[in-house]
Amino acid sequence: MKLDQRGDIAIAEIVFYVPILFLSIVLSVRHGATRKAGWILFAVLSIARIIGGITHVLSEQNPSNVTLQVIYTIVESAGLSPLLLATLGFLSTVAQYSLDNTPYMGVRTFRILHLLGTAAVILAVIGGVNMSNAKNEHDLNSAATIRHIGAILFVVLYAFIVAVTAFCWLNREQVLKYRRKLLFTIIASLPFLLVRVAYSVLGAFAPSSFGFDTEGHLIPVQSNSALRHFSSSTGDWAIYLVMSVLMECIVVLIYTSAGLRLPLKQDLVDYQRAETHIPMMSQEDDSYKYAQPYSYTQPYSQDPTQRV
Repeated sequence: MKLDQRGDIAIAEIVFYVPILFLSIVLSVRHGATRKAGWILFAVLSIARIIGGITHVLSEQNPSNVTLQVIYTIVESAGLSPLLLATLGFLSTVAQYSLDNTPYMGVRTFRILHLLGTAAVILAVIGGVNMSNAKNEHDLNSAATIRHIGAILFVVLYAFIVAVTAFCWLNREQVLKYRRKLLFTIIASLPFLLVRVAYSVLGAFAPSSFGFDTEGHLIPVQSNSALRHFSSSTGDWAIYLVMSVLMECIVVLIYTSAGLRLPLKQDLVDYQRAETHIPMMSQEDDSYKYAQPYSYTQPYSQDPTQRV
């Protein structure tokens, strides 16, 4: 069976995220594999998108397979969270050794924001699953409410990310050299993240494509709401491609290219040297190897006639 436009997009996502998965593992080894560092979350996103692409293609080949549709719904709902949580991890890295001792920029703040992001994705997943398994109109409405709450939490999390980014920017002179460049990378990604968050919110409030009659039978529902175009499963494929898929890919490319270029561990070396009053010198700077020694001049003797 020939794939439709969304099936073609699913194939493209698989092709894109397979190398990103391996690259994210390399970056996790290089910069740190903890969730706090942020890089490992790109591996999570890659796995979600690969699984989502495969299940979407299979569901088009087997439209009656409800399990495939449920799996696709789950991983589609979970895609935004790794991007936002990774950005939080990068902001935590930016604040290291400089701003992390200031009020509201410590470990507790980032832990609370991570919990907020985790709660958002859990609600989004639960809402999507419940909507797929709804047996009546009440179940459908309850699932929609859960999705709405999850989407609102994503907006709140994005707002906090912007606020923390603004604080780091206003105090950028205190931020270490390569972490300052990472901050510029975060700022560059925020507009694309905003579009992605907006699509997620609009999709969460989009009307369902099915409902139930008075006897509880599942029936298709046609809606004239403008929000129907933003449905992640049945909406306009072009809007989905631009506002969701491309925005995610751009953010991933911005961050991974920065991860390959920035020697973030050098900041720690420079910081430790500064703390111990050792002159700071970049690992790339080997000019000291070619420095000439001080010339030796024989001192004057006390007898002026014996000066050399």
